[in-house]
Amino acid sequence: MELSPRKERILSTIVEFYISTGQPVGSKLLVTALPFTLSSATIRNEMADLVQMGYLEQPHTSAGRIPTDKGLKYYTEKLLGTYSPSESDIFRVVSGIDHFEGDDAVILTQACEVLADLTGTLAFATLPTGDDAVITGVQVLPIGKKQAMILVSASAGSPVSRIARLTDETDFPLLELFYNAAAANFIGRNREEIGKADLQRITTSLGENALQIAPLLTSFYEALEISRSPRAVLAGERNLMQSGLSPVAPEIIGLVRDTDALTELLGETEEELTLRIGAENTHQCLSGATLVTCGYRAGENVGGRLAVIGPTKMDYSHILPLVKYVSEVVGRLLSADEENRERTQL
Repeated sequence: MELSPRKERILSTIVEFYISTGQPVGSKLLVTALPFTLSSATIRNEMADLVQMGYLEQPHTSAGRIPTDKGLKYYTEKLLGTYSPSESDIFRVVSGIDHFEGDDAVILTQACEVLADLTGTLAFATLPTGDDAVITGVQVLPIGKKQAMILVSASAGSPVSRIARLTDETDFPLLELFYNAAAANFIGRNREEIGKADLQRITTSLGENALQIAPLLTSFYEALEISRSPRAVLAGERNLMQSGLSPVAPEIIGLVRDTDALTELLGETEEELTLRIGAENTHQCLSGATLVTCGYRAGENVGGRLAVIGPTKMDYSHILPLVKYVSEVVGRLLSADEENRERTQL
């Protein structure tokens, strides 16, 4: 429902004062704060209408008004206007992310650290996965008498490693046999198509060596599962602990670190900026929080999402353009890295 211009201005002023001070806003303050002249009685009538419509609420009988989740949503969607990061914020973002690092996880971690520092929120991002990602490399490295590290690389995301515990002491011909079997059967294949049936087929083909190589194949599959699951890097946990969300901060952080919950929380990889304010969030621990997300692209078909979580009383005019801008910077850097990887593979 569209509000009248006068109601919109009153709602906008209340939201901005509330975000700035955390205090309810009364009619006396609005008399001097509004850019047009209205009596206290008229302002109180307009505020009463906004309360009835669900955009404002009165926390105490004698108190002023504060915005509801619905009021904040209306403000961010219709009244906020177009903002851009300040020059100082742009400098902080550009200087805080290593443009020559070339590692997805490091770039995203640095981006989250900068975003958390500038916004005072919990910032997190999913590493790029990509449904059409293919296995580009498998390595096996002896690291002990009965241990070897399996490293799996794909065209999307960072390499993933797992430790295999062997039944016998490390045997180089055996490791070579595993590598040859893995390279022949997995490199160049779509990561999503590889299943346990492939491992069983390879194990059967190895004959008398199957028992010894089985731990290597199992560790390979564990690394594969990790690489194709959405993984998050995060920063700003202390910000959350020191905010109005401190009682539920551990639960929120646990939610972000849970793979299944993270997938549901962030949804599809779309580049649009999206907000879920308060009750719009399905998890109870986020009922007093705002989740801001924005997708980034890393190449043609690969991407992830960047997000922040903070109290609903956040500075939207500062935070929203920052999330959008950092997502764009991350996308450019990871797309450049993706092109470099493709040239290397040619």
